[in-house]
Amino acid sequence: MAVIALAGVPGAPGATSAALALLRMWPVEQGRRVLLAECCPDGGSVLAGALQSRLTADLGLHNLAASRRTLPLQDAFWTQLVKISDEDRHGDPTRMLLPGLRSAAEAAGLAPEWGALADLFVGIDRMEQHGHDVLIDLGRNGAFGPARALAQRADLVLLVMRSTLRGLHLAHARAAMLSDLLDGAGRRSGRLGILLVAEGPYAVREVEEQLQVPVVATLPFRPQEAAVLSDGAPEGKRFRESRLMRAALDATTPIRQRVANQRARLASPLHQRMRGGSDAR
Repeated sequence: MAVIALAGVPGAPGATSAALALLRMWPVEQGRRVLLAECCPDGGSVLAGALQSRLTADLGLHNLAASRRTLPLQDAFWTQLVKISDEDRHGDPTRMLLPGLRSAAEAAGLAPEWGALADLFVGIDRMEQHGHDVLIDLGRNGAFGPARALAQRADLVLLVMRSTLRGLHLAHARAAMLSDLLDGAGRRSGRLGILLVAEGPYAVREVEEQLQVPVVATLPFRPQEAAVLSDGAPEGKRFRESRLMRAALDATTPIRQRVANQRARLASPLHQRMRGGSDAR
């Protein structure tokens, strides 16, 4: 399984659209699922955007705290998911969405739940048991404040930015903040990467040199295709074969490989000895 959080910068660089593209193109093995959780404290947008308000907003993150009054979190969570697609011939959903908050005002009431939700995502229950992959849309501010536990516990945090001068400028401060959040004891954890939307003149190497963060994958700047994911525009019969969606499929390979490498590093005897020594101090 993998837990990947996507964080944006001011100016709407497309974190939610990128997360939805990955959700729809993510390779799913038989018997497994991929889940997208909208955890932006400013409020969710998928129900009103990509899903065109076709579904009522009676499920999702905003309702999770109320559900926990009668159910444990691991059970309440599964009651709040929306099916995105159905590829299993037996009818079991393989791609699921946890819709986000209806407004920023609801974020304060959910503050006690963020840590428990992070624990659920990283595998203390059914996620690890069944190998489900989890994508977390943190929006512009979800990696900080009470929801930061979601970023801290993820296998990989992808900073979504555009390759423009403005995008590079906005990403500088955000990348530094995320590095401080994820890196402990002065050591670089390797859990921060960039998902680059190739809109402007800056190449991958230039972005990496400026931010000192590796570009894990790139997506093309395709506004009309992205509008299907952001605003529910008609997708057409060949949408999955569009440049954006093919790039999203390609992006899943380096993202999954980086998670696998990260987990292998954490499981290595050397890392365990280093961590034990650090804990002892």
